[in-house]
Amino acid sequence: MKWKLLFVVLLFGFLSASHAADSAEPVAVDEICGRLVSVDAPGKGAGNSVKEAVKPFEHTRVRLFPPTAGADCCALMTPVAEVTTSRDGSFQFKKSVPGDYWLVATLGGIEYKLLIRYQPGKKGSVDCSRYLYVLENGKFQFQRADSLVQVRAACLTGF
Repeated sequence: MKWKLLFVVLLFGFLSASHAADSAEPVAVDEICGRLVSVDAPGKGAGNSVKEAVKPFEHTRVRLFPPTAGADCCALMTPVAEVTTSRDGSFQFKKSVPGDYWLVATLGGIEYKLLIRYQPGKKGSVDCSRYLYVLENGKFQFQRADSLVQVRAACLTGF
């Protein structure tokens, strides 16, 4: 009987963490801003094309929550700040205090979470358009635009 209870508890734990960040190590950023985008690989029948479709999440709610040791983020918590993305998926949190935060984006009714560490840099030295918060194959991750060839191509075509 005890092993059945243990199995149910473990199963519930795995299911509840399915859309949490992939790592517990925070991503260091010197400004809490960027663009919220999705990257879709080309479907079958696209030939040898390696181009990926980069699409912004426009008018999407993005929230910041303080990290907590004992509770699951963010069900019963009040966000520290909240913004809505613009048409190109860009967003910026102003007047943030340095420290760790959960950055949470609600996409298609699912909350995607990423642990970030805000360490302010020099004022005006950050180009927010280079910071990408990417949903790709069901995973939510941070990337710098200069590391994505498809984003450079998208920028050249007027994305």
